[in-house]
Amino acid sequence: MAKPGKANYSDAKAAIEVAKTWRGGRSIQWAEHGGKGMPDHYKCRSPLEVNGVIQEALFIDLYFKRSILTGVPDKLCFSLMFNHARVMGLDENGPTRHRNSVGTGLAHYMQIVDHPHWHIPVPDGTPGYAEPLSRQPIAELWRIFCLRANINDAPVLTLPHQTAQMDLL
Repeated sequence: MAKPGKANYSDAKAAIEVAKTWRGGRSIQWAEHGGKGMPDHYKCRSPLEVNGVIQEALFIDLYFKRSILTGVPDKLCFSLMFNHARVMGLDENGPTRHRNSVGTGLAHYMQIVDHPHWHIPVPDGTPGYAEPLSRQPIAELWRIFCLRANINDAPVLTLPHQTAQMDLL
């Protein structure tokens, strides 16, 4: 078994492949987080159930931050977490300097991968390998993520409400 905060390749694959049920409520429960800069960002953590038991070490982390630049998509990260390690993820509008230094022999090895992209486990690094995705509506990215992460009963993706301060921009 890997140390807490780490997941080896076989554990990561098993965490992705097992059928999971969303247990975070009937809607996405975003929590606002302040921080440096503007706008604020939002997070949501949802428990997952496997075979009728909520799993402490297996959960979903979501991150959202509105873009303040015209034409630049909002930043959104969907993460399947196991043992506090990200074993699979989907990122939209993060820094575009992700170079695949793992995934020897795969199509995008040693390439810079733009957004949106998947992070998937590979034998030589979990989950450091990114595969590009075509740009799509965020709701469709969420649907694909839940399908590939084998998560049932996830709510429709709703984003945090825009605040009055954001309306001033």
